[in-house]
Amino acid sequence: MKQYFIILALVFGFSVISFAQRDLTGVSIGPDGRPMTEQQKKDDSGMLDSLGYDVESVIKTWKLTDMNSAVEPFKLDTILGEIQNYNPIYRRSISNSYLGNLGSAYQSNIYTDRVNDEGFLFFKPYRAYMVKPEDIVYFNTTTPYTRLFYETGGPKGQSENLLRVLQTQNITPDWNVGINYDLISSDGQYQNQKTKLYDFTIFSSYKRTNYGMNMVLNMNRMSAEENGGVFRDSLITDTDEEAENIQVNLTNARSKLTNFNLFMNHSYGIGKEKEIVVEEDTTYSYAIDLLYTLNYENNSWQYKDDNLNSDFYTDFLLNTNSTFDKVKQSAIRNTFQVVFNENENKWIRLGARFGIESEFLKYNLRRNVSQYAWQQKDENIHNNELVASLFSLSGKSLNWKAVGKYTFEGYRQNDFELDYQLTKWIGEKDAGHGFKLSGRLESTTPDFILEKYYGNHQQWDLNLDKKTELRVGGEYFNKKYRFKIGASFSQIDNYTYFGLQATPEQASSGISVITGYLQKNFKLGNFYLNQSLVGQNSSDENILPLPTLSIYSNNYYKNEFFNGALGLQTGVSIHYNTGFYAPNYMPATGQFYLQNEKELGDYPKVNVYFNFRIKRTRLFIMYEHANASIGSKNYFSALHYPINPSMLKYGLIWTFYN
Repeated sequence: MKQYFIILALVFGFSVISFAQRDLTGVSIGPDGRPMTEQQKKDDSGMLDSLGYDVESVIKTWKLTDMNSAVEPFKLDTILGEIQNYNPIYRRSISNSYLGNLGSAYQSNIYTDRVNDEGFLFFKPYRAYMVKPEDIVYFNTTTPYTRLFYETGGPKGQSENLLRVLQTQNITPDWNVGINYDLISSDGQYQNQKTKLYDFTIFSSYKRTNYGMNMVLNMNRMSAEENGGVFRDSLITDTDEEAENIQVNLTNARSKLTNFNLFMNHSYGIGKEKEIVVEEDTTYSYAIDLLYTLNYENNSWQYKDDNLNSDFYTDFLLNTNSTFDKVKQSAIRNTFQVVFNENENKWIRLGARFGIESEFLKYNLRRNVSQYAWQQKDENIHNNELVASLFSLSGKSLNWKAVGKYTFEGYRQNDFELDYQLTKWIGEKDAGHGFKLSGRLESTTPDFILEKYYGNHQQWDLNLDKKTELRVGGEYFNKKYRFKIGASFSQIDNYTYFGLQATPEQASSGISVITGYLQKNFKLGNFYLNQSLVGQNSSDENILPLPTLSIYSNNYYKNEFFNGALGLQTGVSIHYNTGFYAPNYMPATGQFYLQNEKELGDYPKVNVYFNFRIKRTRLFIMYEHANASIGSKNYFSALHYPINPSMLKYGLIWTFYN
């Protein structure tokens, strides 16, 4: 499968480039993404280039939302911003517990930022590094668009490398195709810590009159050496030993994950075409949209250890010499939806959506076939779900959306989800300040693998109840003053977690979590002080421990020189959270679990950086974890897993519009 996928990708990619170069060099395309008229060509102030027309580069970007039934504009990052904050886990959450190395397993310390249902249990600790169909940004561009990001640092044997390449262009004014490649290869500064992750994606979008299509073909592949943490924490805190010489618990353990996706989304508009102009962007709407989505996914996880450490593993349940555990999953989902677009129907002014989704899953995992025998077996499950939604998103000062889902048949029978979101602007939308309210009630069956699993070091056979969670929240935002403040309350019944023995457990009583957050960006001349704070309180710290306060502080000086040709940003960023019982990590299952050995945190990680912009190229130089050798060396992120010591890193983002 892998070989066929790579061959197809290469052939398809080269054909796209050759066709696009032939078509776009001879056609002038206007800001609306359609071929320019002769009058538009005359009015165009661009000069002719050696190939033909000098086409203005106009790029439209969007993502699919609401089960792929709606389009949400997406803005490209073209400023200095936070290019030095390149680690994907810190772009998703300001505070995380992770294994210390780029690309390693992680868990957000912010409860509301955590991955709840990834669909395949073993991907939860790696979700931030993966690209899946729901993450794809689609393009329509008048000229080819290419973006290159590269980051590196560290000496040979301890080096860290991150590469992202995106190339997209239109074959015709209505049809865009792109290729995306991401690579993380990080040796780590401690022994047996290397991670390697890559994603390769082909994506395409087509929209002409009443028919639209989106397609994604992608593969994620991840491999990680598992060292089980350092042998003793005092080797970090009480000695000056170099990181590469510190003893670790596991010497020959490794995990591997793969994910393959084929996604196709088709829409067909019924009724009279209506032109809609929003912020000078022209789109076309119909009274009714019919949608069909196909999503095929193939996943696998495996864990190997050929040199078992009896001091690290508590149990040897199947084999005392070596470990080889694996789980495979395939899933196919078919979704049919009918969308009644807002203000398009005489009998209803609101927007409405109705749909049904059928899901078929096959697992291949170890099962107990007799008292002393186990073998890999296939098990099939399925789910059928109804979805309904009402929305009003075109109001001048008030937008709202309500969604309901109900699984009426299958493994997750009687699961449901009710979600409501409201945004109220004070004055017009352009004023940029107002309130957001949200509410969510859901009842979900725990992951299939949490019910029954047989591994060499952990086994369980459980009958878990549905988890029920109610979450309500509110927020005030003000774009003019770069200010946001909000709070949420979560009540969780039958909370499912990995307990002190690294196996699943379920809370016998309800747990509540209160979260408050504040974001404020101060500006004093050319000095910027950007602050993000999150406060949390868990009603049961023994089962759901959370840091009371998490902070991300980014403080810098920014200016431009030579009529804007050169941009400079230099500053200091700090990540900090108060002490709490941060999780331990079990390599044999790839999951974080509870520990009561000691509190971690109460340690600031300081980065010093310089960012530059030279025309379309952005560069950064950063001394990461600059305070590693100053004061306390208690810089553990998860139990027995220290973050990497100081390292000089640098990188660039290079963008091409032709």
